[in-house]
Amino acid sequence: MKVEKQRQRPRPRGGRERVLETAYGLFKRHGLQAVGVDRIVAEAGVAKTTLYRHFRSKDDLAVAVLEHHGDVWTHGWLQAEIERRATAPASRILALFDAYNEWFHSDDYRGCLLLNSLQETRDPASPVRAASQAALSDIRALIRDLGQAAGARDPERLAFEIQTLLMGSVVAAVNGHTNAAARMRPIARLLLEHENIAA
Repeated sequence: MKVEKQRQRPRPRGGRERVLETAYGLFKRHGLQAVGVDRIVAEAGVAKTTLYRHFRSKDDLAVAVLEHHGDVWTHGWLQAEIERRATAPASRILALFDAYNEWFHSDDYRGCLLLNSLQETRDPASPVRAASQAALSDIRALIRDLGQAAGARDPERLAFEIQTLLMGSVVAAVNGHTNAAARMRPIARLLLEHENIAA
């Protein structure tokens, strides 16, 4: 089953949800900067006033999309996927790499919306950048909690190191190295061993 099919929800009916879901799909495929408001409302089948009734600006919409991504992708797919693949906390950390490997080989893989948004939004004061960072922090917190449950000596450091491997594999996969996550998995195991965690 394709990763995208696992994450899909029925097409919503409300104006706000139609705009949000449409923007989400477009931003994932093309990035934030390449997609304008006119295209979003056209593909959502709503008036521009509907968009601005629910979102004050394109940045406001982008923030909502990034928060939605956390619900749909991080919690709706990634967390569920590692729980399906493993039961022990340490094994679930390694299962992250298995899940990413599946993602990289899916037809809908276009890189990471969060990392792409960070690259496109360089202004430190941007709410879009803050939302991207917050969503990445949620993923790191998931890893930290697993590390803590597994008995890591320094769960924060472990979470940073594991997430760095995952983010690096995301970039490598965009560059055509779709086996990057699988190749990083043994390195993740070494990081667990360094924390005296058996997996």
